[in-house]
Amino acid sequence: MTVAIDPELNLFHSDPALLRRSDPDDYERAAEALAALADPERLALLHALSVGEDSPQRAAVWAGIPQTAAERELAALTLAGVVERRDTPHGPRYLPRDGHLVVQLHVALAHGRERRLMERRQPRFLGSQRRRAVG
Repeated sequence: MTVAIDPELNLFHSDPALLRRSDPDDYERAAEALAALADPERLALLHALSVGEDSPQRAAVWAGIPQTAAERELAALTLAGVVERRDTPHGPRYLPRDGHLVVQLHVALAHGRERRLMERRQPRFLGSQRRRAVG
């Protein structure tokens, strides 16, 4: 079997099952998890929860979204099984339920930042190539 994954880049190399084809149900559940997070507000809220902003108010402020939107999205994330709601004397508190999804969030953010940096670099690179070719 040839593996097309660079072992240095594989965050999950300790689980060899991830290097083989999975059961179709596993792909279905993975797609559902990705779909549950496929919204900028939800990602920002999960990020807020992952750094300890566990109330709807604090998560909303940290994420930079209105509190009503935060409460709505936290309820949806709870129903999707992404976060867990705990009622306390000080109001509801939310926690990420799955560390894999937090890792997914951080990888996606890193990818987004890298793309932004590449988009900035590319025009400068092309511009310097054109100058050299002309001159």
